Amino acid sequence: MSSTVLDIPAACLDLARGCEAAERRDMGTAAALLSGSCLAMVGPILAADPGQSPLIHRVITALRSIGSFEQAEWCCRQVLEHHSDAAVYNTLGSICQYTGRILEGIEYQRRALDLCPDSPELQANLARALLEAGRTDEGILLLRTAVQRMPNHPAAHSNLLFRLHQQADITPEPLFTEHLEWARRHTSTIPVRTDHPNDPDPDRRLRVGYLSPDFRRNSVAYFFESLLDGHDLQAVETFGYANVECPDEVTDRLKDKFCRYRSIYGLDDSAAARLIEDDQIDILVDLAGHVGDNRLLVMARRSAPIQVTYLGYPDTTGMRAIDYRLTDPVADLLRFQCHYTEQLLMLPDGFLCYRPPDFAPDVGPLSAAATGRITFGSFNNSAKINRRTVELWSAILANVPGSSLLLKIKGGDEPSVREYFAEPFIQQGLSADRIRIVGWRSPVDHLASYNQVDIALDTYPYNGTTTTCEALWMGVPVITLSGVDHHLSRVGLSILTRLKLEFFAAATPREYIAKAVSLAQNIDALARIRSSMRARIAVSGLCHARAFARQVEGAYRHIWRQWCAGHRHMRL
Repeated sequence: MSSTVLDIPAACLDLARGCEAAERRDMGTAAALLSGSCLAMVGPILAADPGQSPLIHRVITALRSIGSFEQAEWCCRQVLEHHSDAAVYNTLGSICQYTGRILEGIEYQRRALDLCPDSPELQANLARALLEAGRTDEGILLLRTAVQRMPNHPAAHSNLLFRLHQQADITPEPLFTEHLEWARRHTSTIPVRTDHPNDPDPDRRLRVGYLSPDFRRNSVAYFFESLLDGHDLQAVETFGYANVECPDEVTDRLKDKFCRYRSIYGLDDSAAARLIEDDQIDILVDLAGHVGDNRLLVMARRSAPIQVTYLGYPDTTGMRAIDYRLTDPVADLLRFQCHYTEQLLMLPDGFLCYRPPDFAPDVGPLSAAATGRITFGSFNNSAKINRRTVELWSAILANVPGSSLLLKIKGGDEPSVREYFAEPFIQQGLSADRIRIVGWRSPVDHLASYNQVDIALDTYPYNGTTTTCEALWMGVPVITLSGVDHHLSRVGLSILTRLKLEFFAAATPREYIAKAVSLAQNIDALARIRSSMRARIAVSGLCHARAFARQVEGAYRHIWRQWCAGHRHMRL
C-alpha cells in the first residue's frame, strides 16, 4: 500500500476520526478517512511511536466493521512487523477465516493462544475455527475449557451449546441437561417481570415483537421474511428488535416491512428489555436461541407476558422465562416434550415457509444422463460434516461405482483446503479424484451449481434447512437421515413430508445408504424427479406465505386467549 505521506500527527488525527465515524456507523465517512495516504501511515506511526498501538487496533476493528478486510489484514501485518501481539494474531486469524483461508486462520489463532495460553477468549476463538474445519471433538474440548475458565460468560457458554449439535454421536438427554445448566448459571438471579399491563382482550389486534441478530443476509432472515410478508396487519402489529452489528441490504428491506423497527444493538439487556416493555408487546418471539449474538438475557427478564422461541435454533433454550417453542409434529414429536423447558406449540402444516429466490436459474438436465456417472453433492456448512457423515457418504460412493461427491466448502478454491477436506474420504478408501471440492460462489452461481448434482446428501445428525430447500427447488432429490430423536435430525423429514416425498427420508444409517444407492441406479427416475420437482414445490404449502402466516397467527391467538383467561382468573 503506497500513497502520499502525511505527517504523523495529522495521520493519527484522521485515523481517529475514521474510527469514530465507524463507531457511530457513518460508514461512508469512515471508508473515506481510513484509506489512501492516511492508512499508508500505519507503519511509520508504529515505528515512530509504539504507544499508538491502541489506535491501530481501533483502526483494524473499524476497517472490519466497514467490510474493508484486505486493508484490515494489511494493518494487522504492519503491527506484527513491529511486535508480536496476541490480539492482532487473533484478528488476523478471524479475517483469514472470513475470507476462506481456513487453515491459515487456524495457525494465526494458535499463535495468539501461544502468546496468551490462559486466555479463555482466545481458546474459544480457536475452537470456533477448528469446528468450522470439521475438527469437532478438538473444538468442543477447547470450548469446554474456555467456558470453565469464564463461567460467567453467557455468550461463550451459548456457543458451546450450539456447537454440541455438531457432534457425531449426539443424544437428547445430555443436551437437555447442558441447556438447563446454562439457564441456571446465567439467568437464575435476573429479576423477572410479572405485572404486565397488557389489555387482556382476547380478540384485539396483537402486538408481536420479533427479536433477532439475524435481520441481515442470513438463512434465518431468508425464511422469516416469508412470515413477515404474509402477516395480516389487521390481526397483528409487528415490531422488529434487531441486534445487528453490521446492517446490509437485507436489513434495510426487512426494516421497511415491520410496522415498527428498533435497533437494540449496543443497548444493555436491561435497557433493551425496557424498550420492549414500553412498546407493550403481547407476544415476544426470539428467533435466535443460543446462536451467536443472541439476546436471551433480554428474554430472561420477560419483557412480554408471552414469550416464544422459533426458527433459528434446533433445541430448547433451557429457560423457564420462554413459554413456547414454535415447531411442527414431524420435526418435534410430542414425546420430545420432556427435552424442552418450553411447551411445544405445533404448526400442523410445518414450521417453515420457503420463498424461492427470484434469481434462481432454470433447472438443468440431469448430469448423469449425459455423463453416465452419478454426482452426489452437499453444499451444507462444513462444520456439519463430522466423521459419521463422512463414513455414511463414503459407504454410498463405495456402492455406486464411478460416482463422485461434490462439496462446496468455504475456502474450497484453495488447494490446501481441498486437500484437507478430501483426506477423511481418502482414509475411508476412496480415491482423491472422486471428491470434488469448490469454494463459495455468488448466490446465482451457488444455485447453478446444483445443475452438476444428481442426488443431494443431507448431513447427519445436524440436517440442512436452506440447502435442502435450495436443492429441491433446483430439481435435486435430497436423501436425509432422521436417526436421532431430536429436532436437528428431523428437519429434512419435515420438509420432505410437506412435499409428500417422505420416501427420501431414512430412519437408520443402513436405510440412508440403501436409499441413496437405489436412487443412483435409476437414471430415468432421477430425470423424472428433476423435471417435476420445481412445479411440485411451487404449489405446495411450503411456499404459501399467507397460508403459513395464518397458521402462525392462529397459534399466537390461541396462546393469547389462554393468557387472557388466566389473567382474568387471577384478577378475580
